[in-house]
Amino acid sequence: MSLVAADTLAGRTWVARPNHSLSVTGRKLLFVITAAVSALIALAFSFFGAWPVVPFAGLELAFLWWALRRTELTANDFERITLESGQLTIESRRGAVVARHEFQPYWARLQYVKPPGQNIHRLLIRSHGKEVEVGSLLTEQQKVALAEELKQTLGAA
Repeated sequence: MSLVAADTLAGRTWVARPNHSLSVTGRKLLFVITAAVSALIALAFSFFGAWPVVPFAGLELAFLWWALRRTELTANDFERITLESGQLTIESRRGAVVARHEFQPYWARLQYVKPPGQNIHRLLIRSHGKEVEVGSLLTEQQKVALAEELKQTLGAA
């Protein structure tokens, strides 16, 4: 996961994005090469009388296509936290769902909690009965770093 912090003229912005090792072209190329190799193997086995291999090869390719498609649908996911004078804005995108939350930095409280029975921590921003989780795309170390930065920045706002 990547976390990028940047100072702007009006304040500070943090952007988190999931890592994707393959581009769209890379995913297509992976599928085509895998399909070609799988088809050659399936055809060779069917030539020697083991024709039941062919439907399983097709099923394997269908699952690979599904997995690559799921990866493509989440390729543009992000989480952006913007702190400007008098405004804390949290924008996130998960697949097709886009959310935007606004807080007054003076009233916003940051909590770094570990739910019982879970190995991961949650980073929450709360204010006036409203709660938003941030850092869900980050590793534990990145969450700690983000929490420390936000605590310092929110306290100064």
